[in-house]
Amino acid sequence: MVTGRDDFYINGVSARTVGLVVDNLQPPPMAQQRHTIWSTGIDADSYQDDDVFDDMEYIIPARVLCKPSDFDNSDLYAFLQAAKTLQLSKLAGKYFKVRAVAGITPSATMRGNEITYSIRLILAPFKYHLDNAEVSPTNGIVTNPGTRYSRPVYKITHSGACTLTVNGQVLKLEAVGITPPPSPFYVDAERMIAYDSNGMNQTKHTTGAFPFLQPGTNTVSTTGSAVTIVGNWRDY
Repeated sequence: MVTGRDDFYINGVSARTVGLVVDNLQPPPMAQQRHTIWSTGIDADSYQDDDVFDDMEYIIPARVLCKPSDFDNSDLYAFLQAAKTLQLSKLAGKYFKVRAVAGITPSATMRGNEITYSIRLILAPFKYHLDNAEVSPTNGIVTNPGTRYSRPVYKITHSGACTLTVNGQVLKLEAVGITPPPSPFYVDAERMIAYDSNGMNQTKHTTGAFPFLQPGTNTVSTTGSAVTIVGNWRDY
């Protein structure tokens, strides 16, 4: 089997499994930060950085070696159809979240039995860490290894009303009427909801903001409970 110098993985599966030869992956672009722009009456506009980033377009050039009469690319299209994550062979330990497959442009070449493909993906703005194991605070400290704040999932095990404090931000879990919060209790700062082990929405039991984890050192403490954290670490 002919293989290229590079490779990419959709949902953890190598592009080589559908016969794609990848010779020259390009570095991923930087996500564009949004800005609020307004006129101040002087000779230049003013800019304010917003904490929002646009999705990124990423194009993968690839080719398939085949018979000149064989244009059946059904397996390739099926491989890309359900794309949720993208890994690159030249970017170890990271992956991208795929928003959409924006287009696949095939072209038959005249120099042999080859079809080239330009695969255009729309990616979420940040790189996510493959190593995303559940962690517990060590001496009240959790370290975020990413370069951007993370939106973690906190798993709280408790026996009644309790609190979670992250960098001074307090989130309370309390009964609603006579109904106590379930245990374990999941606080999902990515989706901004809380739920139980069956996935049922339990946000009504929470009071306070869902805390993020800043890059580097974070202080995490609880009262009346224990917590483990799936960090969802990410980089710019």
